[in-house]
Amino acid sequence: MNKYAILFFFMIFFSCEKEVTFNFEHKPKLCLNCILNPDSTITANLSLSKKIDKSDNFEPVKNATIYLYEKEILLGELQEAGNGNYKLAQKPIVGKQYKIVVEVEGFNSIMATTSIPKHPKLSYFKDTIGINEYNILRYNLNVKLYDKPGKDFYWLFGSWVVGNVMYSGGCHAINAPFVDNFNRSIDSEGKYGFTHFLQIRISDEGYDGQVLNFRIPDFVERDEYSAQHFLNADEHYDKYIKTTIINRMKEDSELPFYEPIQIYSNIKNGYGIFGSCAITTIKL
Repeated sequence: MNKYAILFFFMIFFSCEKEVTFNFEHKPKLCLNCILNPDSTITANLSLSKKIDKSDNFEPVKNATIYLYEKEILLGELQEAGNGNYKLAQKPIVGKQYKIVVEVEGFNSIMATTSIPKHPKLSYFKDTIGINEYNILRYNLNVKLYDKPGKDFYWLFGSWVVGNVMYSGGCHAINAPFVDNFNRSIDSEGKYGFTHFLQIRISDEGYDGQVLNFRIPDFVERDEYSAQHFLNADEHYDKYIKTTIINRMKEDSELPFYEPIQIYSNIKNGYGIFGSCAITTIKL
């Protein structure tokens, strides 16, 4: 016992401290962000990646050559529009496959592919449930989403105007078996006892080609614009949205320490996302 006591004494009073430093050496790579939408002309943003310990803005990349191909046929070259933005005055076509290739002097060329999904097919009706304490009409939105055969990745979010300012994101809770619960949290004041962070993901896994019936509860009539947006993403954009939301949830949590996750990227030899989506909007 005396030997252990002496050993413990030396461990306490003669232990040393070592300052630990981390090596954040980082060779910048090209970072491309481009989401194709059949209802919009093509835009992309190109910047350089940065070290994890740097908090300043990303450096935009100038004088890049960006080619867009429809399958293997050159569709056009994106034109520089300033601050790392590039544009092509054409709209992608539903069902077509696209490839983007970026070349910048001093860097490896980067590339990625995506296929444009179809617009979600919907029908809906409003179900009036009364008025609130401000004498404003309340209603539920009953939706039928007609899923097409094959994998589809749906995302639901809202937008609204208050005082001539547009807000977007967030949504009412949906209680349905095909709703992904990865961003669900308990909320005793919620309609169903839970809420979803930012957006709601709906998967057709196990429901492929079926009609997905669900209710979005507790809307109020607004004098200004209000809408619900149903986004069908390709597999790459779907993974990008999901990992981004998971990381945001960790950042916004009350935990003093959290482990960040790797944001999904499909860019070969670089970072970022080249994906696509098609959106169907219900104006309320």
